[in-house]
Amino acid sequence: MSLIAHYLDADNQIHRNIDIETLQTAHKSETGLLWLDLIEPGDDERELLLNEFQFHPLVVDGAINPDIRSARVEDFGNYIFINARSVDYTAETEVVQTTDIGMFIGQNFVVTIHNAEMPSLEAVRQLVEIDGRPMMKGPSFFAHALFDALIQAILPTLDRMVDRADAIEEQVLTDPDHSALIALMSLKRSSLSLNRALAPQREVLNRLGRREFDLIGHAVDLYFRDLADDLARVQASNDVVRERADTSLATYLSVVANRQNEIMKVLSIVATIFLPLGLIAGLFGMNFENMPGIRFKWGYHIVVGISVFAAALVAWMFWIKRWVITGAGFFRPRRLRRFVPQAVDPTRLAGHLGRTVARNLQRMEGVVTSEQRPSPRWRTSVFQRINPAIRRSRTRPPTE
Repeated sequence: MSLIAHYLDADNQIHRNIDIETLQTAHKSETGLLWLDLIEPGDDERELLLNEFQFHPLVVDGAINPDIRSARVEDFGNYIFINARSVDYTAETEVVQTTDIGMFIGQNFVVTIHNAEMPSLEAVRQLVEIDGRPMMKGPSFFAHALFDALIQAILPTLDRMVDRADAIEEQVLTDPDHSALIALMSLKRSSLSLNRALAPQREVLNRLGRREFDLIGHAVDLYFRDLADDLARVQASNDVVRERADTSLATYLSVVANRQNEIMKVLSIVATIFLPLGLIAGLFGMNFENMPGIRFKWGYHIVVGISVFAAALVAWMFWIKRWVITGAGFFRPRRLRRFVPQAVDPTRLAGHLGRTVARNLQRMEGVVTSEQRPSPRWRTSVFQRINPAIRRSRTRPPTE
């Protein structure tokens, strides 16, 4: 467990990693902005939340409980509790896992609680420790910055899922083996896991943007609605991945059925080729004493020659009608390897999220220039690559 607290005083001076006594003093001053971040909180942290901040015990227990909860927002008058979801980058599973973050927003404080390391919070923390800029416009704008980082943290995993969908589609069309089916079902489960996390969170952002809560100022509601639109685009991209998985599954079943038909065709061809051979062998294998040519010196050679000629003639007829295509399936592609969609370098991810949040803060201040707009792969590739025409025309970025 760990406790990290930063305090931006009334003079916009940032105080980093303050202790408990300074934290209590800053909270009671009701000036500036206090950010308390709790990772895997224990009993001591629970008592701090109950005694110092006067949070409701049920809400505190729900925020500390590591069980997965649905995204929601609740108004308690002097503070707002929000439960949000994002990708869990500490999990090493083939199916995307999500983790919860509890967020308390008050007049001069923001408290975040989570049970897993989150690159999105780390990115915001790095910006805060530089000059405290994300905290300068108050708790509602700071909560917006946290939500912005949470949404941006989904894009790298979604981008890798799009890559996986491309690989599965190619594998299904060339060699639909069992590994392609396993990868396909893992991709569908990952898409469903993301959808369960994103759908309720979109409603939370919509409520924050409808001026429903007094603690959310009217100046920031428009930005929360903008985040809701961003989340809607992310959810739409995830839906496209799920639809591609469904289409790939139907293609897989169709290709497997066609392969079975090809196998039956090969067996039928073999049986057809051996049909005249069996007829000839059966005709000359009869045990009649006065069969013509039974004592002929070259009789065996003539029968073998006729059999070979008949087999070659039937095979040639099949080849002329293009019922047999030689070389199909001789060279088999490599099998799909194990895939972890959230296996992203945390340092690169935190850097990307930090640049994105900083850019959005500058946009909110109206000072963004074209040179300040970064264009990393994770920001531009996810939505563009959904369109097949754009995907075919783009240049593939280097492997991470």
